Amino acid sequence: MKLAELLNERKAIKTEIKKLKERLHLAAKMQEGDSQPSESPEALKETLIGLYAILSDLIIKINRANIEIRIEGKMIMELIAERDHAIAIAEMLHDLAGAATPKPERFSRNEIRYVSTIDINSVRKEADTYSKLAREIDNKIQASNWSIEVV
Repeated sequence: MKLAELLNERKAIKTEIKKLKERLHLAAKMQEGDSQPSESPEALKETLIGLYAILSDLIIKINRANIEIRIEGKMIMELIAERDHAIAIAEMLHDLAGAATPKPERFSRNEIRYVSTIDINSVRKEADTYSKLAREIDNKIQASNWSIEVV
């Protein structure tokens, strides 16, 4: 099975777990006077426990592949960390540029006027550089995910 398929399966199982948890919470109580809940909480609980076991196995396989497999001399895990690092910096810089952009908040000349203390254009360019780096790393990761066989 390809690593990308494992990742898709993990996502599907997480979605299913979320839905089953909601159903379990609804089935955990009923109106006084009803004879039985709409679904068996015990059956839902057992199904969830089984899904958590499957999820655990998938996570172990995915993490093992992320550590063992190398792309351009780096473990996938390292590339994921580099991508997440670049994304975090890009988001921070985009937020900084947005916060520093003067907004037309004054209604009269007597109100306080705020001016930027940073070069907004250079901060945006720097953010774009980190965004591009994150996309390039992600492309490498995604390409490898569809070529790597995991046992």
